Amino acid sequence: MAGRKPRGRETAYDMVLSMGAVLASVAIILVITHRSHQQVMPPVDYAGAVALAQTQTQLAIKVPTPLPSGYVVTSARFEAESYGASGDVRWYLGYRTPADEYVSLWQSTGPSARVVAGATDGGVCQGNLLIHRARWQICVKQKPLNRALVRVDGKVTTVVSGTAPFAELQTFAGSLQPPKK
Repeated sequence: MAGRKPRGRETAYDMVLSMGAVLASVAIILVITHRSHQQVMPPVDYAGAVALAQTQTQLAIKVPTPLPSGYVVTSARFEAESYGASGDVRWYLGYRTPADEYVSLWQSTGPSARVVAGATDGGVCQGNLLIHRARWQICVKQKPLNRALVRVDGKVTTVVSGTAPFAELQTFAGSLQPPKK
């Protein structure tokens, strides 16, 4: 074992070599396991969900018409209302805005108070706003931020909510119309 140093006689140079080997191993592991933290939300073609909703319920579903420029559909579904009784349904659309904010539309035949609490994430509702002669209630939750406009029309509760500013939510709510068949 010529050239091998006895234990306890290592030098600073030996320590630097060992640290270099460890750092090189860590760098290789980091390169191999690196994943982007950017969230990718592919656009959704919601025509199928619209067709399903129109054939499966008497609920007069609505969609923003025309879709605001730069908005990307991220979610579209017609489903049983989890906040209601058997037979209650929910129409849901989610959008990413050009400013990377979120806007969603809920229309539900479930119990209004439970639907509003779920759609606004427990937000506090105070004040009203007129949009095309229809009265919408204003709801806000600060953490996490959720702004909402709520309209109850008979048995149907409509909620436009998200992180977008109220002016944008108001424009969105004002554009809601039945989809073209």
